[in-house]
Parts: sequence; C-alpha cells; structure tokens
Amino acid sequence: MTDSISPSHEISDALRGLSGKPYFDALTKHLCEDHGADIAYVGLLQENRSVMKTVSLFWDGEHKQPATYPIDDTPCQETVSRDFCLYQRMVQASFPADQFLVDEKLEAYVGFPLMDDKGTVIGALVAESRTPLEDDALFNIVRAHQVRTQIELAHRVDLDAVRDTLSQALVLNYSKSMFMANISHELKNPLSAIIGYASLIRDRQVDENQLRDYASEICASGENLLTLINDIMSLAMLEISDDTALSEQFDLTDMARTGKRMIQHQAAQKHLKVVAATRTDPLFVKGDPGHTKKSLMNLLTNAVKYTSLGCIEIEVAEMEDGSARLTVSDTGIGMSADTLAQICEPLTDFKHAYDMHQEGTGLGIPTTMLLMERQGARLDIESEPGKGTRAHLVFPPELVVEDSGDFI
Repeated sequence: MTDSISPSHEISDALRGLSGKPYFDALTKHLCEDHGADIAYVGLLQENRSVMKTVSLFWDGEHKQPATYPIDDTPCQETVSRDFCLYQRMVQASFPADQFLVDEKLEAYVGFPLMDDKGTVIGALVAESRTPLEDDALFNIVRAHQVRTQIELAHRVDLDAVRDTLSQALVLNYSKSMFMANISHELKNPLSAIIGYASLIRDRQVDENQLRDYASEICASGENLLTLINDIMSLAMLEISDDTALSEQFDLTDMARTGKRMIQHQAAQKHLKVVAATRTDPLFVKGDPGHTKKSLMNLLTNAVKYTSLGCIEIEVAEMEDGSARLTVSDTGIGMSADTLAQICEPLTDFKHAYDMHQEGTGLGIPTTMLLMERQGARLDIESEPGKGTRAHLVFPPELVVEDSGDFI
C-alpha cells in the first residue's frame, strides 16, 4: 500500500506551489524521469476537435517545442472520448495507422481526458512507454493528477480568452484613435479653404470674375468636407452590434419615395432625373427602417456621384423566390469586377476603414453591406464599366410580410 501511494505523494511535493506552464512542464518531466514514461505531454484540443496541440511535451530527456497532430485513428482519439485510455502493451497493434507509435517503438499508453467546468473535454494528459507496463503504477500516477491538471488547463484556456479579448480591444482602440487623429487632420484643409474664400468674398476683396471661381472652390471644399463627414459617420457603424438592429414592419415602397425626396436636390445640381418606384402597392418587410434608410441613401449618393448624364431609378419589387428588393439603378460610369470586389470588401477594423478612405473608395458600400447583414438582409450589386450600376437591397422571404389590409 505504501509503495502505491508514495509516487503520487512525491510528484505532488515536486509540483507544490506551481501553476500554469511551470506546472505542466514539471508534471511531464517527472512522469518521464521518475516514473518510467518515455514521452509525456499535456495536450489541448483545437477548435475542430480533431487536432491536439501540446501545451507541455517531455520526450527523451528534454522538453520539446509545442507539437500539433491529428488525433484520428490514434489512442488520443480514444482518450478524449472515454473516461481513460490504457494499453499496457502492444498499443501499436490496436492503432496500426498511427505512424508515430511505430516510429517511436511505443508499447504502452496511458491517457486521461481533461475537462472544463462544464464537463466538455478540452485536452488530455498522456504518458507513453517503449516497454510494456508490468503494473498499474504509471496509470495510478497519471490518474492522480488528472483533476488538478484539468483545472490548470481550463484556467489557461480562460486566460488565453481574456488575453485575446484584451488584445483585440487594445488594437481596436489604437486603430480608432489613429483613424480619428488622421481624419481630423484632413478636416482642416477643406474647412480652411471654405473660411478663406468666404472671408475674401465677405470683405469684398474679389471682382466679379473671381467671385464665381471662389464660389466654385467653396462648393468643391464643401463636397470634400461632406465626404469626410460621411466616412466618419460610416466609421460609427463598425461599433453597431447585431443586437442593436430593430425588427419592425415597414413599407419599401414608401421608403423608395422617401429616398427620392431626399436625393432630389443633390441630383438636380447635376441635372440628373430621379425616377421613383412605379409600384403603388405597399411591400412590407421586417427589419430596421433606420438601417435601411441609411443604406438607401448611401446607394443614391453614390449613384449621383458617379453619374454625369442620364437618370437614377428607384425600384421596388417582390421576386419569384419570395424575396423583396429595393433597387437603385444609374447610368453612370459603372465598375469593373476588380473594382467591385475591392469596394465590397467587408470592414474589419478602424485601420482597414481608414485605408479604404485613403484609397478613395469610400466606406458607403461596405457600411451598407454591414447595415443590411445586421438586419438579416443583404446587398447585391451588378455593374459594368460604361454601363452603369444596379444595387439591390434584398430582404429574404422570411422577412417579407404579407399585406394584411389596406395601406393608408
């Protein structure tokens, strides 16, 4: 009885006061140096649960760098699906596809699963030997440290998650600060130009010929300023979480009419005609009317910006598959497939947003994609160089509401 207890007591003394990586390293070393294992490791299951990565690996007298290996058709696969896995001899015969067992001439295997506080297996504690096990000593010592090892491993997983979250938050905060610092600097140029030209006009330091030129410069600077402000507003969309999107019933036909009214003046300045939806019946959908209105205005603003001649059409239609579409079509310059792919690249962070802003592609389209996705809808775009663009705000059938009565 004394002999069967003393090994556990000896290792426990060696591990006293240790935690985390030092604990794992001390445990795997003692399993090999003091208890006959040739290889010992603590492994952590990866996300797909078919791959194990060692947290601590002691092998032939030294700690090795972390190793990652697939567990299919290995004793490790059996370990994580049972209470324990024990092969006192001839483990190779039971797992002929495991080349590692063959290469290392391993005969015996002891493995225990490691679980988190919810009972989910997250890893394994394993000891392997090139000689058969004549008694239960190695099995008992591994089993004796299963509980503490799984507590340590679960704690490591939690710490890693906290570190990842903190790291992401720091990167996000830094990139947001850099974005605002850079774009705030850019705001000064058009503002300075507007103030400068307006001051000259106010102080009557210009003649009739210069007046028109200065007014044009003020308009150009104002448009530049508006673009910057729109990008700043788009930036705020990065911080809109999915659960902030509303789910309300609203009418796409009415939304189209609203869009026409709001873009009419901007289009008239370029002598563009805006044709509203010919549909008169309401087409109800469930979603966030604010997100949809912002998305529609992004599309209409782009249509005006990139169209010199012709018209802009706003259409509403219920499709054969039961979905509903609010479409903005223009006769503008259109886009190549490469350009379309570039502007439809999802926004990932503030640095990415500023890069897109600097490249001049604007944030309207990726922001619209984000706004639509967060209410369960999507944005589809068709475009060809020289042939204009058609952009569709698409609500899937499950978001389309049957008209239950007269629309007033």
